[in-house]
Amino acid sequence: MIQPNGKERISKIDTYLNVAEVFAYRSTCIKRKYGAVIVKDDVVVSTGYNGSPRGYENCCDIGTCPRIALNYHQGEGYGICRAIHAEQNALLNCSREQTLGADLYLTGINPEDNSIYRAKPCPLCARLIVQAGIRRVIMRVGSHADEYVIISPHELKWHN
Repeated sequence: MIQPNGKERISKIDTYLNVAEVFAYRSTCIKRKYGAVIVKDDVVVSTGYNGSPRGYENCCDIGTCPRIALNYHQGEGYGICRAIHAEQNALLNCSREQTLGADLYLTGINPEDNSIYRAKPCPLCARLIVQAGIRRVIMRVGSHADEYVIISPHELKWHN
């Protein structure tokens, strides 16, 4: 979590990435925790974190992850994953009118030690981000202030 230096304020980008980080801690995934925040005109319009659909058991509750059990790595085995991704949940919780021209902030966390994981949408999430009309994707890549990347959704890998 980025904190201010003395009386200085942290940047808006780091503030929204902090919000995404807070939501990542709500994640129910035991492999990787993600939090997403959609912001339009400097207003938070939606948030999301990765976890099972509402009303279904989460991996953290049952104590196992099918992807970990099969030693799958990032980008592998999403078909057997129980979770809806943070980006998907954030997009599901708002209208296209709200996402057109908005920014999506994304933070990833390693569950073992709560360290920052270099955030990156999977190809399916990338397609949804493009389709939703998101203007920019801002991803935390380190644990210090200003350690993030800003890219156009069209730069995301959305197919194999």
